Amino acid sequence: MSLRLLLYLGAAEAGAWTTTPAVARTFGVSLNHLQKVARGLTASGYIEARQGRAGGVRLARPPAEVRLGAVVAELEGLGCLTECGRGPCPLAGRCLLKSALDAAERGFIRELDRFTLADVLASPTGAALRALIGRAPDDAGPAPP
Repeated sequence: MSLRLLLYLGAAEAGAWTTTPAVARTFGVSLNHLQKVARGLTASGYIEARQGRAGGVRLARPPAEVRLGAVVAELEGLGCLTECGRGPCPLAGRCLLKSALDAAERGFIRELDRFTLADVLASPTGAALRALIGRAPDDAGPAPP
């Protein structure tokens, strides 16, 4: 959900505030869940949030500076595929599974880090998002500074 919110904000008019209810309606997701996601993205510095009548959320960084792997790693944490510390596990200390899964997770993050939010928005995904939010592709304009 975090990546979808970032994509929506990246496809919206640069610098414009967007409400979480509008994003939730666009994607057909729970507003409550989306607001929790927005709080996490705000705490991580990926988005800005403003309360009140003219409030909402918007990107805090240019899309070219938002690496997808960094977002996932920061919000989801690493080493979470298996939690061997939640034991007792009779295989603790004698199992290769934890290190294999941790290595796979690091590879997953490295692959995601090859892409920025700007990369995804430059693909047909960006045009599709702009159409969903009622913004013509030729109105895309430059990425926010």
